[in-house]
Amino acid sequence: MPMRISDSKLASLYAAFERQQQSSAGFKLGREQALEILSMVGDRSGWSATKVLAELKKPGLSQDAQVALAAKGLSKSEKKDLEAILDQGTVKLDPGAKAFLEAVVGRTGGGGGGGGGVNGLSVTGDQKDGLTGVTKAGATIEAINITTAPGGRLHMDDTMVIGKADANGKFSMAKLTGDQAMREGDLIRMRARYADGTTSDWMTVKAKGIEAKDSRNAVVALFRIGLADTGSGKVSVENINASRQVSEPGAKLQFTNLRTNEKTQVTITDLGGFPDGFKLNGKAGDSFSVAATDGTNNSAFTTAVGNVTVPGGNPGGTDLIPDPALHRDELNADGTPKFGKKSYTGPLFIDGAKAGDVQQGQIGNCYFPAAMAALAQHHPDAVQNMIKDNGDGTYTVTFKQQDWATGGRYKDVQIKVDGDLYTRSWGGPLYGHSSNSSDPKKMELWFPLIEKAYAQWKGSYDSIGNGGHVSDVFEDCLGVSTSSMGLSYSSLDSVWSRITKNVDEKKAIGAGTYGEDQEAKYTNTGVYADHAYSVLGYEKAANGERYVLMRNPWGESEPAGNGPNDGVFKLKLQDFTKLYQTMYFVS
Repeated sequence: MPMRISDSKLASLYAAFERQQQSSAGFKLGREQALEILSMVGDRSGWSATKVLAELKKPGLSQDAQVALAAKGLSKSEKKDLEAILDQGTVKLDPGAKAFLEAVVGRTGGGGGGGGGVNGLSVTGDQKDGLTGVTKAGATIEAINITTAPGGRLHMDDTMVIGKADANGKFSMAKLTGDQAMREGDLIRMRARYADGTTSDWMTVKAKGIEAKDSRNAVVALFRIGLADTGSGKVSVENINASRQVSEPGAKLQFTNLRTNEKTQVTITDLGGFPDGFKLNGKAGDSFSVAATDGTNNSAFTTAVGNVTVPGGNPGGTDLIPDPALHRDELNADGTPKFGKKSYTGPLFIDGAKAGDVQQGQIGNCYFPAAMAALAQHHPDAVQNMIKDNGDGTYTVTFKQQDWATGGRYKDVQIKVDGDLYTRSWGGPLYGHSSNSSDPKKMELWFPLIEKAYAQWKGSYDSIGNGGHVSDVFEDCLGVSTSSMGLSYSSLDSVWSRITKNVDEKKAIGAGTYGEDQEAKYTNTGVYADHAYSVLGYEKAANGERYVLMRNPWGESEPAGNGPNDGVFKLKLQDFTKLYQTMYFVS
């Protein structure tokens, strides 16, 4: 059924967005476009769209205030228009913009304490034996624990299926598992998904009846807190991963300036971030202790979760060799870095190169860590031979480049870097890092330094941080030819043959999922759209079932039921060919 927008101004604006998407495949609606959409439907009060937009963009206006302002001017038909954009729209919405529009139409609230409900879904009783309630017959129940989610790479709509309603619409014993297992006081965001693919509104339940008391405090993602000196004694505070949570909605964070001892509190918004325009008193180089409370635990802020530091007071790093420029998202408007640096002096390798060493950082270069993990799995000696410690604080990384002047043979390209790495406000590396430690004296350095050298070679972190191909990295590191295989039109046997052949011959393999235009394919699978993965191996069960062993370069986030949340998981061969679009391999 095609989408219908009744508001003519909004329909015209959305048509312009559709045309923009046709001319630019990577285009998607962000917060700026979401505000434009709301300006078109916020004129019920008699304001023009221009005035509504100006009010929504007023400096210092919090996100919650923006939501309240937009919702105030929303008619029933305009609400239906926004719901149509959310549920049937053809233009991709980034997660932050999607959550923002959902908040305006009321899809983020309801159900506190386990007894409330929203359109199409209600929860009854406590959660001692799981979630119990009523929805439409046959609907599946999707949920995410937004108390624990900030500790991982989860969006607020990265749900898992936890139950199914019977013929009478009743469901019971619906439980989250693993890292998201419910405890007393946790906030559970949930919805029902109906047989036709549509969903109920979101509702949030505060779990009760599980334990004698609420003993789990709000989780804080320190690694997402970004600080910047704005001058005049003020420090801006932002979520550097705006589409994911800093902490649970409603949690209070207290920042204590360790130089002045001044304390400042802030309440986390419904979208899990900071109010727009939130600032602290301080300057470059100041460190702040961060404590949190969910309203029950640590209410006096006596226990801190860690410290964050404003870049600039002490540049850090020896800067023996000029570093590649940051990704454009990590630069200020004047082109200066938002982040400082530290010198890392840990070992290049601990027990050789291993796939599990690799952790993707802030930029969108999943193809690179996925490729490097696959190389570490299948070509560990080649990885170890790529990088050399020069003994003077510098390292030389040798890549390969095809030289057509010599008939297409590969020649060595040596790139020298030092051990300086850009760091987040809490102290860990901003970009690629290793799994063993974030301590500058202990972290295994081979992967982050090879990534840094790759950025140096290609021009900057921005040059390598906007997507790419796993096979290109294989070629750049090994100096060999590579190939790819489209999985949608390949037989299961041919895919299995390619995987087993490469694994047995110790040749690297990677795989990429479909783009974000097919994100619905990945709902509740634990696999992500527009993302690259390493293929580590294969298994064949006693009953003949064939499995592909995979790794997410995040080092976490995987299909449920695959053991520790370390990013390593296995998929049935038929599921692999359904969820992945292309396989890349060394020829």
